[in-house]
Amino acid sequence: MSKTISNISKLTDLKTALKKCGLKNGDTISFHHQLRNGDNVLNLTLEAVKELDVKNIRLAQTALFNVHKPVIDYIKDGIVCRIEGSINGVVGDYVSRHPLKNPVILRSHGRRWADVKTGNLHIDIAVIGASSSDEKGNCTGIIGKNSFGPIIYSQIDAMKADHVIVVTDTVVEYPCMYQEITEGFVDYVAGVDSIGDPKNIVSGSTKITDDPVKQQIAHDCISLMDAAGIIKNGMSFQSGAGGISLAATKYLGEAIEEKNVTASFAIGGITKYLIDIHENGRIKKLYYGQCFDCESVKYISEKTGVPILDVGHYADPLSKGKAVDSLDVVVLGATEVDTSFNVDVNTHSDGRLLHGIGGHQDTAAGAKFTIITAPLYRKKNPIVREKVTTITTPGSVVDAVVTNEGIAINPERKDILEKV
Repeated sequence: MSKTISNISKLTDLKTALKKCGLKNGDTISFHHQLRNGDNVLNLTLEAVKELDVKNIRLAQTALFNVHKPVIDYIKDGIVCRIEGSINGVVGDYVSRHPLKNPVILRSHGRRWADVKTGNLHIDIAVIGASSSDEKGNCTGIIGKNSFGPIIYSQIDAMKADHVIVVTDTVVEYPCMYQEITEGFVDYVAGVDSIGDPKNIVSGSTKITDDPVKQQIAHDCISLMDAAGIIKNGMSFQSGAGGISLAATKYLGEAIEEKNVTASFAIGGITKYLIDIHENGRIKKLYYGQCFDCESVKYISEKTGVPILDVGHYADPLSKGKAVDSLDVVVLGATEVDTSFNVDVNTHSDGRLLHGIGGHQDTAAGAKFTIITAPLYRKKNPIVREKVTTITTPGSVVDAVVTNEGIAINPERKDILEKV
């Protein structure tokens, strides 16, 4: 019997790749969000879908941002009819005012991984942006001219989708030197001029605050951690991507330096502030899943040995163990908080859907001490209310709320109340 030798390139254009994958009316297409507001892959894909005259697509993206404003026109044209994924900004505002026939479904990072894994969220075609790929589909987001960080959100999509298309603007010689998704899962590699602009990873939700009131909230977070006995050798932590949370990360670095403390690890998205603490020897291990600024993208592209934390390991609620359960403390933001400690991160007080979930629920439920930060007012709108507009994270997993006018401890945490 003669052996079959296959050396066929999978390289093609995006429209052809979609056609060869059998794209049809009603299909579900997934995307990752790790280029955030710099992403070009989703818009290019929907443009190709329109050219193929396909309708009623269900989007299963991990998140949408303002850069994805063209989605609104695709909704109006009947090309997109359902959305199951986090939404930030203009698209969320539109669907709030013009509801789709099917409700928009948002999932936390961990829940999305679990639902794709079990088939509860079935993906027909996974479209995966990559900053480098060889012609067989071995690919990464860590190296290349438009590197943006790891592709952890699409790994489960690659494993479970019926078809997989890698979209890249940098085709490298086989084999790609760093591989997050391997050729065995990939049907086609679509070459494009640009997957996007990594400089726009930093958006409004990932900038450190320069507001003195919010900076004081961040300082008070660190004081609370200290009073609760959290700041000590071997501590582990995560902070969110909001401006106050980023400031808290910076101030925590200053506090552990002053106290001569070394944290065991930090998880989640990394920033230049986390990297600085790590490089100063105050965090033994960074265990990251995404990059929130250009400095961290550059750092991990030069130090590819920094361990990547895939979403399943991070927060899959159906797994036998997840990293969020090893957190001592997490600092998270909110659009609203109520007197029962319930937290809203998705909607504003007028009901508009303007933000995604991210890992908010996952980390709040897993960490030993969950701190929510928020000012009492934004403009003239009260943030602490009798009842939040939307319960994103239930008060049962929230331990403290830090505002510019004081700190509230969940009365169920008698151990914390005794310490502070």
